[in-house]
Amino acid sequence: MPNAFAYLVLLSFPLFAVVLFRLLPLQRALIWTLISGHLLLPSSMHIKIPMLPLIDRSLVPALSALILCALMAPKRQYISDLEARFGRQVIIVLLSMVLLTPFLTVLQNTEPMINGRLYLPGLRLYDAFSMISTIVATLIPLWLGLRYLNTQDGHRALLEAFVISAVLYTFPALLEIRISPQLHNWIYGFFPHDFIQHIRDGGFRPVVFLNHGLMVGIYFCIGVISAAILYREARREGRPAWKWLITMLWLAGVLVLSKALAALILTVVFGAAVLFFGRRLQIMLAVVVAVIVMFYPMLRGAGWIPVETVYNFALSISEDRAASLRFRLDNEDALLDHANDKPLAGWGSWGRNQLYDPATGRMISTTDGIWIIFIGMFGWIGYIGRFGLLTAPILFYALRHRQLGVSLITPGLMMVLSANLIDLLPNAGLVNYVWLMAGAIAGYVLWRDPKDAGALAGPVAGANLRASWLMNEETAPPLRQKRSEPRGTAR
Repeated sequence: MPNAFAYLVLLSFPLFAVVLFRLLPLQRALIWTLISGHLLLPSSMHIKIPMLPLIDRSLVPALSALILCALMAPKRQYISDLEARFGRQVIIVLLSMVLLTPFLTVLQNTEPMINGRLYLPGLRLYDAFSMISTIVATLIPLWLGLRYLNTQDGHRALLEAFVISAVLYTFPALLEIRISPQLHNWIYGFFPHDFIQHIRDGGFRPVVFLNHGLMVGIYFCIGVISAAILYREARREGRPAWKWLITMLWLAGVLVLSKALAALILTVVFGAAVLFFGRRLQIMLAVVVAVIVMFYPMLRGAGWIPVETVYNFALSISEDRAASLRFRLDNEDALLDHANDKPLAGWGSWGRNQLYDPATGRMISTTDGIWIIFIGMFGWIGYIGRFGLLTAPILFYALRHRQLGVSLITPGLMMVLSANLIDLLPNAGLVNYVWLMAGAIAGYVLWRDPKDAGALAGPVAGANLRASWLMNEETAPPLRQKRSEPRGTAR
């Protein structure tokens, strides 16, 4: 049960956001509002008002940032070339799929669900509007990224915020590794999850103020990858890079102590890609991840995902971890079969996407991966809409990467997003900063300022102009010939 201080912190957070927007530039204020809300506000608590989304640690920072950005951000123009307009239309179609699917979901779920002692009511139009309000609140960070972080400076500020905030979070995490996860209980009056899940290998997995220790692990993962990106970019630009290298090693060490195996594997894979791959290979890896994640339910149902290989690998490390993975895999198989009964728009809310014991009416399924939640509740339409919004920015960037400069910042941000996308397959960590990254990448490709586009195209355009001049030197226009003549030449 949350204490009064938990509600006070949650409801007073907009005042903290105002302070950030008064002290920091707009992009950094936006970033730190969402990140500080994610890391510091109480988990697993909310205030419910009928027909409105839950007032919780996701909505309050996002809505605060949206209002403050709308009040303080200057108006800007955006690129309007044919490819950008097509990409924007794709984003609009995906948004429409996400926002309109609940109506179709309600239409095909008006009947009650009866299974032994279980009775779940049919869905009503009220439920459609309730789901839509929640969806709109969820997508606020995506819009903020599209509109306000669509520059390379914004991407750099986002990576720096990931690193700095992760470093600051290591200190309470180290405390909990030593004494057990207690901070959330001490400060907010309750523990947000099952405590026994955070006892690992004779020690403890930190939780701090997040809803699970796995969320802490993936955040340290993106901190390590972000530090590696900034290290590579600093070296490319000829600036001192040692501070980012030291930070990367520190975060990697704390991640090992945090006992989050999946996050550690993601860190090794994508950290190595950032450190040793060039820009083109990083983009190719991000595209491969995007395609696999986009079609994961289909690949999983067809047996093309090597789940048994992954299980055997986990078994070679720890029987407990392998047993936990097997439980998840069996649940996903059963839930996917249930979702296939209504593949178009899903089963909707009220737990209709879950499985129940017909004798007792007790829920017997557990939904861990966000993908199985989406496809169970909203079917393929809802799944494609949501994961399309998360993966399409990577594809858009890959198609236009030649026009977007040689910096490693945005390809590196795609590496961070790719690591999070893979983490969404076994877990449900689709939080504000994931949507913010997807929006920032899409905005950079499709909504950036013409001045930024000109600055990026400048070196390429200049090279093409010089090449053209060299190829046509003998047939150069008379005006240019006259300008090349020495002064004082007789005419």
